Amino acid sequence: MNITAQRLSALVALLAGALFLGPKAAHADTYTILDLGTANGRNIYGLDKAGDVVVTQSFGCGFASFTCYVTYDDGVAGTPSSSAPDLVYDDGTPCSATPTGFSAFKAVCNKGFAGLGTAYNANGDPNGVYAGAEGDFSFLHGGSADQAFMNSTGDFAFADGVNEEIYEAIDTSVSPIPEPASFLLVGTGLVWFTTAVRRRARR
Repeated sequence: MNITAQRLSALVALLAGALFLGPKAAHADTYTILDLGTANGRNIYGLDKAGDVVVTQSFGCGFASFTCYVTYDDGVAGTPSSSAPDLVYDDGTPCSATPTGFSAFKAVCNKGFAGLGTAYNANGDPNGVYAGAEGDFSFLHGGSADQAFMNSTGDFAFADGVNEEIYEAIDTSVSPIPEPASFLLVGTGLVWFTTAVRRRARR
């Protein structure tokens, strides 16, 4: 009988471990979208891992330079500079394949995340801009993504040539909190396991 209890305890402990350490179900990422101003005469220079976006502009930068650089931190513009800021960019690379069901004219991938500009999608989704974990995208905006930058934490910067605006979509997703039933399962497993160990130690 003791052997059966120990085996049962071990089985429950293994099950609890698999529940917490195993792969979690996919969930759509959530985003905060920030408008970084007009895309007329302006381009995105780069996006860093912290989510700062640098925009180059060919007007309004003083007499010393034809092009200047403005860094946006959480959508707030810093002081323009005539030289490129010293940031380590984390822009991603073009996706090796178009995600299933989408007709992407621009797609960028980075560490399991992707940002897309699409039109006439075979899956019936509306034309526009999407981002998220690959295979589970959120619709961000109508329009286009003439420039697309995706960092390794899921933030997405894009220049919308249809509406002539530059946007940043900050990934605000949080890991889901385990449900009470999961905590109950782990707690029960630990109690059974402890009881079995104590019984064995007494013998």
